[in-house]
Amino acid sequence: MRFFKIEDLSTQLVILFFLFRTVVSTFYCYLIINHSISIDTRVFHQFGIEEYNLLFTNPKEYFTNLFTHYDSQSYSRFLDISHSFWNDLRSNIIIKMLSIMDIFSGKNLYINTLFFNFMVYFGMVALYKTFRNVYSQSKKAIIFCVFILPSALIFSSAIHRDGIILLALSIIIYSIHFGMKKMTFSKKKMLLIAVMLLLILLLRNYVFVLLVPSLCAWILAINKPKYTLLIFSLIFGVCVIFFFTSGYISPKIDLPKYVVERQEKFIEIGDSAHSSIKISLLKNSVQSFLAITPQAFDHAFLRPHLSDNSNKFYLPFAIEILFYEIVFILFLFFRKKNILGTPIIYFCIFFTSLMLIITGYTVPVIGAIIRYRSIYLIFLMLPILCGIDWEKIKTLYLKIYHKLF
Repeated sequence: MRFFKIEDLSTQLVILFFLFRTVVSTFYCYLIINHSISIDTRVFHQFGIEEYNLLFTNPKEYFTNLFTHYDSQSYSRFLDISHSFWNDLRSNIIIKMLSIMDIFSGKNLYINTLFFNFMVYFGMVALYKTFRNVYSQSKKAIIFCVFILPSALIFSSAIHRDGIILLALSIIIYSIHFGMKKMTFSKKKMLLIAVMLLLILLLRNYVFVLLVPSLCAWILAINKPKYTLLIFSLIFGVCVIFFFTSGYISPKIDLPKYVVERQEKFIEIGDSAHSSIKISLLKNSVQSFLAITPQAFDHAFLRPHLSDNSNKFYLPFAIEILFYEIVFILFLFFRKKNILGTPIIYFCIFFTSLMLIITGYTVPVIGAIIRYRSIYLIFLMLPILCGIDWEKIKTLYLKIYHKLF
């Protein structure tokens, strides 16, 4: 396919990276089937088979049940996390997608995962093309972040919302970046962006809520690059004010209340999880959110710690986080000049930080934190790894080596 042709990557490498995803996803499927890993994926697969059977036993129900719900009031509960048509829809979309895949795969989880990864790979290639255009001298760092970043690779290759969210985000970023660069947007591109935004809205509405102001700030900053930091600061300042005053505007859009309710729901789920961690209870007040921010930062950015030994499965992810911490220290001391001058970099940092902080506020389970955070690490590590002056580090290393030996 023409989209997968990349100027500075051979066809063999493009295929190799896809095969690498396939190997990882195959091993993950094996763990799902044999070792009770990722209960959600197993549930999606089982319900997908039920939907597939429904297609042949009751076609009318199959083609209409995506839009129906047991409670007529649930259609108005857009931000609610229970008894809501919209909350259930995010899973029903995945299930319906799997039922279609089952037609061609013979209801085989491994083959469905292959189809799923082919779809997500469009996003990976789009991301590579975008950031290769932004960082023309950082090919290896971009390859690592886009195709090899461990947690992102693992969890975006499994059948779940994360991979589809990553696909949608990548296509949106790709379309806006090159559209703004050429100063033209075709009707096809506008429709594609709209569809991807709608997909994010239906799968994870809170991601959409944080994404829209981030995109607006990015687009405005492209036209006023000298004021990039000011634009992002103003827009996010306004959003923070709106967030905490939304309840005064209308009880139906009381955003802090929804975050508090989301945390309560996760705490209920986390009580039965093996990797649950203590989390301070949020209250619907500015003071409560500020007081818990350091803990939220620790949970979202730094967990699991090497000392978190509740599950050996999380040790590789603790090592991964430690590696990123070392890389960040290198960035602080050996960063390139003017590396943060590009609006897309501010977009990546601001949007990713917001997503991780929300995760830290609400999720008290290490396993869930690792998965929810995984795809956003790509956008956080790209500017950091590409912003390090590796030649400077190499020169310093050689000087020290020659002095010692």
